[in-house]
Amino acid sequence: MTAAAMPAGRIDAWAASGGVAAGLAIAAEASAPGALTFIAVPAPIASAAAIIDAFRDQPRVAWTSGELTLVGIGCARELRGAGVDRWAEIVGAARALPVAGAVIGGEPAALSALGDARPRLIGGAAFAPGAADRAPWTGFGDAWFVLPRWTYVRDGAGAHLVLAVDARDAAQPTRWYDELALHRAAFAARAGRAQPALVELQRASAAQWRDQVVAITDAIAAGACSKIVAARTATIALAGAVRAADLLAALDHRHSDCVRVVIQPPGAGALLAATPERLVRRDGELVWCDALAGTRALPPESSAGARDRIVAEASAELQASTKDRREHALVVEAIHAALAECADVEAPAVPEIRALRHVVHLHTPFRARLREPHHVLELAARLHPTPAVGGTPRDVATDWIRSREPVARGWYAAPVGWFDLDGNGELAVAIRSGVLAGNRAHLWAGAGIVAGSDPDRELAETELKLRAMLGALGVTAEPGEPVASPGASSGASSGASPGASPGASPGASPGASPGASPGASPGASIDSGGGVEGAE
Repeated sequence: MTAAAMPAGRIDAWAASGGVAAGLAIAAEASAPGALTFIAVPAPIASAAAIIDAFRDQPRVAWTSGELTLVGIGCARELRGAGVDRWAEIVGAARALPVAGAVIGGEPAALSALGDARPRLIGGAAFAPGAADRAPWTGFGDAWFVLPRWTYVRDGAGAHLVLAVDARDAAQPTRWYDELALHRAAFAARAGRAQPALVELQRASAAQWRDQVVAITDAIAAGACSKIVAARTATIALAGAVRAADLLAALDHRHSDCVRVVIQPPGAGALLAATPERLVRRDGELVWCDALAGTRALPPESSAGARDRIVAEASAELQASTKDRREHALVVEAIHAALAECADVEAPAVPEIRALRHVVHLHTPFRARLREPHHVLELAARLHPTPAVGGTPRDVATDWIRSREPVARGWYAAPVGWFDLDGNGELAVAIRSGVLAGNRAHLWAGAGIVAGSDPDRELAETELKLRAMLGALGVTAEPGEPVASPGASSGASSGASPGASPGASPGASPGASPGASPGASPGASIDSGGGVEGAE
């Protein structure tokens, strides 16, 4: 029997079937030390956020893209890579993982019989080596992927729960029955509560941002580079812990046309993203990539007819923009060059339009056929960072970002996603993202700076992009508007900025230059109904 053939009946049916008990008995007999057995049982359609919420004290990962949802709980095995060889180290460690086999419906089976429920490792990497070596990124490292202890897999109309154990793990059945019961409860639950009240919102200095943009355009004029993507931060503090599960539920609701990601390594905060940008997908010899660069804002939602007109007008303006077409072309050229080294590449000559909730982007989809096998992480290493998030030339832009940006990017704008044991997988770019640590959410947004970039217009673009996460957190955040939050605590803290690194000056905003105003940024409020509609 294959996993795909198993009926995904009621939770009571599969829990009573003894599939996990039979699987543990088989796993206990595995002869190879440390070899993992994957025990698959059918599961109901459930909320990824509810599963995440049920396991707050364990490492957690999640990926939702189209019909595929993966939720991982705990660590059966974790892989780490460091420095310039981080991708190769992860690939090598994954290839060396010992596997005993699978158990499906209580019967031994080949690993290939798992189908959509096959083992996948989920994780990602820092924007660049060393970019995640301090708070709030402590525990993430240069690269981290986990083979979860439990993986909930939904692909289309079917769903399964997979437990990964070796012979030693299988000797602790009580633990797995207890965690199975937690999954059972989570399958019937929902997440989506309002976050605690807002205490403080701090944006990085606008003046410092303008100085960054001018410095980049000066470098471009001098011929040092063609494009650099500058990033800007915002940090919020709430009256209680920021709940990752409820933020994920909000992102699922508000940004279903994007990839939603959760990455929380052991002892670390939680990275969440709702990203429209695929870095790379590999399925056998076929590869897909996206070039996404060039942006126009859309006004607040309106009637369907009015939205169609507004999208058409913004799209035409974007297509006609010399500046945006030049910015997009740099990304297209870089992706094509990276893929052409190992594959036959196809892409449209004229960019398409990708319309999202509150923005439109220029979009060029790539399709390629590999001339010889390459692991999806090897392809990611060739591609990242594309000029969409780094710049060009790549080395010049990466060095500028590392040495000149006020706050280390960590995993912002970095590859996150999954791969299987055959080297297939998909990674997205962690834009429209933030990392949660205690009662603080540290958010990032970027803008591509090219010749002709205007500092104020690029500042407005970062504000628009920040609203994707701020809105999902329930924060209305229009610069310059007074705080009007019936649920927020009276008065914002004027002490150390949320997320400031140890030793930072009191009141310094993340990424703000010395002397930036301390305390709360005006124009923030909590909307218990989910806030102002977010923007991509």
